Amino acid sequence: MTDDQQNQLQSDEGRVDILLFGAHPDDVEWGAGGTVLKLQKSGTSFGIVDLTRGEMGSRGTIEERDKEAEDAASWMGARFRENLGLLDCGVVDAVENRKQIASVIRRWRPKLVLAPYSTDRHPDHAATGHLIRNAAVYCTLRKSSDPNPPHKPSAYLYYLLHHFTQPDMVVDISDVYNRKLELLRMHVSQFSKTAEGFGVLPLGMNDYLFGLESRDRFFGSLIGVHHGEAFVSEVPLKLGSISDLPSLR
Repeated sequence: MTDDQQNQLQSDEGRVDILLFGAHPDDVEWGAGGTVLKLQKSGTSFGIVDLTRGEMGSRGTIEERDKEAEDAASWMGARFRENLGLLDCGVVDAVENRKQIASVIRRWRPKLVLAPYSTDRHPDHAATGHLIRNAAVYCTLRKSSDPNPPHKPSAYLYYLLHHFTQPDMVVDISDVYNRKLELLRMHVSQFSKTAEGFGVLPLGMNDYLFGLESRDRFFGSLIGVHHGEAFVSEVPLKLGSISDLPSLR
């Protein structure tokens, strides 16, 4: 996305309600795709920021992954999707990277930020979680050289990918789960190898999607539903009243 396009989006819309970060072009879909599809249904505005172009992946070219990411963003209804161009398999929690993350947050002024959890077997996922957490202070610095004004999101939530920890929140995505699988299949370069015969899974699902559904079924079981996506908050979430919770079950 060019600077002119970003400026136009900001002049038209001003901000997004939720900003989602991923280390690679399919991480948001993988870890929070169902949640994003529920945002689409509710009319909540959101944008996606990928830190790398996934250029070190065994499957897919940079050009293929760029197109898949843009097609998926359009299908999800994202207001924008941008890529910071950090090195794939080289994401590090460094000061300059924190400032770059903070600049994006200050520019779009989200109420809520979502990112990968900072413990994960893939170092880029873990580093991205650390980056978003440690960029928070740079979002609020008044003496920063960043041209965007200070901004403090109401909350940061971290979605789980490979790692398991006790979640603080599980979103029921049962009603959009088939659409989540459809969304993931848009990343053809990553999910094109088929392995049929998984019984309850649609034909054409591969090992990655089989593992993903197993994980989402487990998280769903924690709240008594078919499929769920899990999130962690490192601090207590602020509620004005217990009635701020949409439901108690």
